Amino acid sequence: MTGAHNKVITGYQIIESFLEKKNGDTCQIKRFGTCSLFFLVVSISVGLLVMVLSADDQHLKWDGSRVSPVHRIPLKDELNQEIIPTESYPLPFSARHTCAPCHVYDQVRQGLHFNATDAGRPAGRPGEPWVWADEKTGTMLPLSYRKWKGMWDPRDVGLTAWDFTVLFGRHLTGGGVAEPADKDITPESRWDVSGKLEINCMGCHNASRLQDPSEWARQVMRQNFRWAAAAAAGLGEVGGMASRLAATWDLFDGPDPDDKEWAVVPSVRYDPALFDSKHKAFLDIAYKPEDSRCLACHSTAPIGAHKHEFDGDVHTASGLKCVSCHRNGIGHDMVRGYEGESKDYDEPANEAFTCAGCHLGKEAAKGGNGFSGRLGAPFPKHNGFPKIHFERLSCTVCHSGPLPAKEPARVRTSRANRLGIFGIARWATDMPAIVEPVYIRGADKKLAPHRVMWPSFWAEAKDGKFAPLTPDRILAAAGDTLNAAESVARILIALFNIPDLGGTPVMVMAGRIYELNPDGVLDVSAYPDQAPADVLIWAVRKEGKVLPLLPEFDPDAREPNPNAEAQVQRVLLALDVMPGAPGEPVLLIKKALYRITNGYLEKKENPAPSETSKLAWLIDGKAEPLFPDFARRAVLTLTGTDQTLTEEQVGMVLEALGKDHVYVSGGKVFYLDKKGKLEAGSDEAAAPVAWPLAHEVRPARMALGTNGCTDCHEAGSRFLFGRVKGYGPLRTSRVEVRSVHSFMGLGKPYHFFFGLSFAVRPLFKVVLVAASLVIGAMLLIAGLLALGRASGLIEKRR
Repeated sequence: MTGAHNKVITGYQIIESFLEKKNGDTCQIKRFGTCSLFFLVVSISVGLLVMVLSADDQHLKWDGSRVSPVHRIPLKDELNQEIIPTESYPLPFSARHTCAPCHVYDQVRQGLHFNATDAGRPAGRPGEPWVWADEKTGTMLPLSYRKWKGMWDPRDVGLTAWDFTVLFGRHLTGGGVAEPADKDITPESRWDVSGKLEINCMGCHNASRLQDPSEWARQVMRQNFRWAAAAAAGLGEVGGMASRLAATWDLFDGPDPDDKEWAVVPSVRYDPALFDSKHKAFLDIAYKPEDSRCLACHSTAPIGAHKHEFDGDVHTASGLKCVSCHRNGIGHDMVRGYEGESKDYDEPANEAFTCAGCHLGKEAAKGGNGFSGRLGAPFPKHNGFPKIHFERLSCTVCHSGPLPAKEPARVRTSRANRLGIFGIARWATDMPAIVEPVYIRGADKKLAPHRVMWPSFWAEAKDGKFAPLTPDRILAAAGDTLNAAESVARILIALFNIPDLGGTPVMVMAGRIYELNPDGVLDVSAYPDQAPADVLIWAVRKEGKVLPLLPEFDPDAREPNPNAEAQVQRVLLALDVMPGAPGEPVLLIKKALYRITNGYLEKKENPAPSETSKLAWLIDGKAEPLFPDFARRAVLTLTGTDQTLTEEQVGMVLEALGKDHVYVSGGKVFYLDKKGKLEAGSDEAAAPVAWPLAHEVRPARMALGTNGCTDCHEAGSRFLFGRVKGYGPLRTSRVEVRSVHSFMGLGKPYHFFFGLSFAVRPLFKVVLVAASLVIGAMLLIAGLLALGRASGLIEKRR
């Protein structure tokens, strides 16, 4: 009680000081009466308040125990009310209030994963950007709230906190930009409907195997922000979609009894097995998160690799966890572990968790050598390596990432390519194209391996700079220009509605078959028979055979073919109800035009006779191709690739946007010249964006230099003369191509000839040894002669 007594006395002193008057008059505390009673009550209250406030400081201090407490605690909702799971419509649990009795939520919010918008915090070494990827418009724009080179601030490209959370909440940890202050909420956002995305404490610290990052992503995409953590942690089932609710809906409105199918209000049904009779839930908390929790957002894998072939990081294979090096306190200010971090963030202790800090140690302050080998790290001797290597190269150059090749390896990351969201339909994408390793000199003047991506975006030129345009603005200007594949898909889906089709509708073009896969995307395969290269045929795949959708018949015959006309009617009826049909479907064949009138097939005269049968759209009395020529060329060019634009489409969209507009892709800026021709130029805005990599770390026997100097130094060195080729959504041969040495800031001639010298070094060594022997023999003879003269033996012989 001594501590509490002291705090009450402190409160007493505060009140005494407050009541003291300038003229020296004070309240007579020693007298019994109303003033004394008032003073005593207020002083005790202030003392208790001081105790409560100081308790927060105690929560920040480690008590010394190496054991994490069992978390059997009451769950609390965002109104700070205890959750009773048996209620009809309980609210989802809130980490802010559930964890608050023991952990200071606002202190956690200062951590690295939540403080990106904190303008007062140093940006530090560049990290991976968030990539605004819109495949249809060919937008791959790197974003970051931190001031890193080549990355755009989301606020500068029109993204509000709401927009950013909807786009990237799938891999956000919650908090930060996803939990904006009330003053920062914009009118068009839907925070009142969805709730704010609080810090997902369980996303990292839940030791239960029920923790599901995919469920978190699904709930976020449904805009069920306040419900996402409960669903992902396995505390209960969440149904409904906030994204379908009206913008005026409020949490206190409750469910809509008149709508139980479409606009279903999100709700959580807690698992009663997790609660005891006092409604306390057992949370299986891990003080040190498992690697799987980190890798949910930080995985990187080469394209085309199989999971069973992947070796992973040598530290993981040795038993270390991510948090063994990337540590943090209650403030969650994560150690990033790169050289120079201690200077960037003014945290000297962080230097101990770099490569050199663990393996080499640090010299003692007063001379001598410090300890090395933290956590069993071996001490590398680097015998035979010239000292200059350690002055100009980071440790990761030799030990991290894939080995150098003619071109860098293409990889996908969780955040950029939406990895780790599982389901029947995978959400992962190949775009954006990220390659590694590319060796670039950092702020410390040392080379380090980097990941590189080439930005792609539409922009308007303003005052000599390019301002990126949002995808919705591009779609509004482009019309159907970018809908080539979707146009084919809509037609094939409509043809599925033909009664008794008996197979799968397909499109045959240029000797290839195009058909829909279960994800609604076009798959392409070779046509088994000879087909005209310049004719588009709608067909049906039946039992391994491809048969024309429309049979051959003569519309001018005296006796009409009833089976053929019935099939024409079925096809036109299916196309007539297609969503988004630009006009009325018709069949043109010779001098006949077939159309649907009042549900029946009608034959009229074709104003533009044709030899072959053609399905078309009748728009304002004019027959337009069912599938436009430019769209046909786009499908031919793009199907089977991960690219989504052709130069023809880019030219058409730029023409629609008007002058002073460009498209950036593959390291080039595309624009229309005065004659309307698409040209390509160079600009800093098209330069690649890069960020250093540290993992995966290879074992020492796979490090560069293990096989000798020629691992890096030879005439055709892949380390120095590999090629980095620009790549983006635009399928074009006009891309930026750079040699690796240009990223390093090194000259090619010097290093070419320096590397060439290693080819003749073995011969040079033989010549050097022979020359040394000859010179040695001559020196020996000269020495003997000198000795003979000095001793007089030579003169005596004479």
